[in-house]
Amino acid sequence: MRTKLIYLIAILFSMGFFTACESLLDDVEQQGSTSIENFYQTDIDAEEAIAAVYLQWRSQAYNDFFLKNTLSDDIYSGGGARGDNSILEQLSEYRFSTSNSTMSDYFSGLYTLIYRSNLVINNFTDDTEAKRRAIAEAKVARGWAYFNLVTLWGPVPFVTSQLTPSEYQQPNGTISEIWAQIETDLSEAAASGVLPEKASAADKSVGGRLTKQAALSFLGKAQVFQGKYSDAATTLKSVINSGKYELIDNYENVLRKVEDFGPENIFEVNSINDGENAFNQGTTILGNMYGWRSDRLDLNGYWFGAHDLYPGGWGFANPRGNLYDAFVEMEGTDGYRLNATMKSYHQVMNIGAPAAPVTVNAGTSLYGHEGYFNWKWRFLGSEVIPNSWGLATDNNYRIMRYAEVLLLAAEACLLSGDDDGALNYINQIRTRAQLPNLSAVTLDDIKKEKRLELCIEQIRYQDLVRWGDAVTALAEQGKQVPVFSGLNEDGTHNVSFPYTNPVYGFKAGKHELLPFPEHEMNVNDNLVQNPGW
Repeated sequence: MRTKLIYLIAILFSMGFFTACESLLDDVEQQGSTSIENFYQTDIDAEEAIAAVYLQWRSQAYNDFFLKNTLSDDIYSGGGARGDNSILEQLSEYRFSTSNSTMSDYFSGLYTLIYRSNLVINNFTDDTEAKRRAIAEAKVARGWAYFNLVTLWGPVPFVTSQLTPSEYQQPNGTISEIWAQIETDLSEAAASGVLPEKASAADKSVGGRLTKQAALSFLGKAQVFQGKYSDAATTLKSVINSGKYELIDNYENVLRKVEDFGPENIFEVNSINDGENAFNQGTTILGNMYGWRSDRLDLNGYWFGAHDLYPGGWGFANPRGNLYDAFVEMEGTDGYRLNATMKSYHQVMNIGAPAAPVTVNAGTSLYGHEGYFNWKWRFLGSEVIPNSWGLATDNNYRIMRYAEVLLLAAEACLLSGDDDGALNYINQIRTRAQLPNLSAVTLDDIKKEKRLELCIEQIRYQDLVRWGDAVTALAEQGKQVPVFSGLNEDGTHNVSFPYTNPVYGFKAGKHELLPFPEHEMNVNDNLVQNPGW
């Protein structure tokens, strides 16, 4: 609780920072505002400014979740019916254009994060520890933002300072300079000596602030994506060998509130259970979106304690049948990690039974659904912030888990000739998943393990593209869209495919990079659109 209160104080400080930012837009200083010349002076200023960076990072959660996951083969967009959210359907079915708002909002949100980070990096002197820490944290935030921009869009405009109006129309940057800046930012932050480190895996005192190991984890991931496997192995091993992180025992809780600031979380953006400011302190709307479709399911057992599934979900982000099949192929139908990740309808009907079983309401169906329910991201009433009517949740949004560090390290080790290291790291993942150890490891083993361990965690799509596997894995994406209507007489899932698309699927030469948003192209004459768009 102490760490959450510290973060709340920082957020409150950020309100003064927003006032300071507004003064940048006007030549005349307004009463009650702070000019840029008078801000960026004190340690309190540094706390306010970096709080605004963290707040912007948290605001990316919705678009981060849905852009990356709907583009992958992990989920269907889902919802109440066809057209309930056409923006997500377009992404899931590869029918999106340059005007897709989830895509464009994520793009602009990342640049807002870069802008706020630039303000901190460029305007504070490094004459106190608080200022040096704010600068280091801002460099990590900027590195993370540019990592997503360069891996999703490629040669994006490259900005590391405040721009004058005559400089707003920035041209495409070069991919090499963007990667170089990412590595520089993350390396300098890690080496700054001011980012905190946990005392042990169990230490929660750091709270929601970036650590040295978070900077190194992001750096190692950037090195893997560039094919710098030897460097990445060294970087990621330093995180692993620090002993400050470990896999939790119960996989079912990897994304749950009970594990906020837990030993597996490399970095998470913080939410605060503040009912008086519910819509400013939590992850807003996201829980409702991925919560099970409550007007089509009997979830009334929640109200008298039969289960904790909150009856306010909208039914998006439903796991695909081929994800279930991938789990069964590796773990069997009763796999430990499978059952902690997704539930078949047969399993769902046992929740709340016998008093109040969860069932599909008679005469209804679930859209974008094959009868498999997202359990890893289940929408729990115990995580809903009071006074939010179910629209804000208190569990922190994970940006990176230690499991990803282990799997990145396994890949980096394998591809740099350290087979023993690769085997060690992948077997740690398999041990927690209650699977037998491998005696030898291939890249295909790592790919399969990574899909299952980190499914629906905003990772799969970027991996498919960088591995060159997207054109195959996503070729049929959007060809058919399912509807689930309960069970057939023989007990199998009653799934039909009433919706089809003449145009669908990932296309080589086009989808390797997302298009620059329509708005950006309209206001920037110097920006060249990506190929195929």
